[in-house]
Amino acid sequence: MIYELGARAASRRAAAASAVGALTALAPVVLALELLPRLGWSPSGMFWAVAVAIGALVVARTASQYMTARRRLASLRVTLDDDAIATATSSDALTIPRERIARIVEVHGALGGLRVESQPDPRSGVVIVASVPRGGDRFGDVRAALERWRPIERRPRLSVGVRVLSGAAVVAAVFFLPFLLDDFVARSKLVAAIIVLLAWAVARWTMRGR
Repeated sequence: MIYELGARAASRRAAAASAVGALTALAPVVLALELLPRLGWSPSGMFWAVAVAIGALVVARTASQYMTARRRLASLRVTLDDDAIATATSSDALTIPRERIARIVEVHGALGGLRVESQPDPRSGVVIVASVPRGGDRFGDVRAALERWRPIERRPRLSVGVRVLSGAAVVAAVFFLPFLLDDFVARSKLVAAIIVLLAWAVARWTMRGR
């Protein structure tokens, strides 16, 4: 069995991955820019020049990542037979024998797919991972074939209660953080600055790749 994404699916997936990367890079910066003026800080012309340069750098990096990802995904070829799974792209290739597969994990979402992990190498301890991205016409056939080899594990998801609490915390922060900053600016700009840094760190942690 041979599985390929095709040009259109590869372009869609590369665009989505690049967009996520750009948002991950820019979101914490935008949050900090929104909160810092509440400390009485007025951006100078030099600051805006640097900000524009950073934005241009993110755009250039996103475009480069998109082209690289699209080329790699368009060239991806997954071969599955009775004895092994093999993946090959324009830059590398690997093979995992069926008897050496340790686990198969399914990652949900538009950028998800299947991760086939080998047993650690006896000498180096290296684990080989073959990725089968979702999006191709025969993804269901590949999944069904791999499930006959070994039960497919699902990546653990947060419980409903945790997701609800996380969403409530984000909404509360959006509505109340500005008022909190206004209160602390009147008392201590140092404390307000610490709050801004904590908000930036939380945004980075929330937006990081998973």
